Amino acid sequence: MDRATEGWAGHVGVVTQLLRRATVDPARTTALVCGPEIMMRLTARELVALGVPAAQVRISLERNMRCGVAECGHCQLGPLLLCRDGPVVGYAVAAPLLAVREL
Repeated sequence: MDRATEGWAGHVGVVTQLLRRATVDPARTTALVCGPEIMMRLTARELVALGVPAAQVRISLERNMRCGVAECGHCQLGPLLLCRDGPVVGYAVAAPLLAVREL
């Protein structure tokens, strides 16, 4: 929750701000990141900056899907077709795509 409403008693802030306050043991952390693209981009970067190995940060990439049956090639990411091979990929695979802003 980035803005508290009346009666809210939980943490308030964007995910990256909240991560900085969390106790994270990078060696024992696996992160699964989904949500709005800007949040995924910044959260994944922050997790890696906190020492979580990039291989342990998994990101759900579904923005490029069109046909959903590996025919159109629109969701191709390197050798992967995300609709066929699965949209959840490691940070190293996702980082180049997340560097390009979605239109």
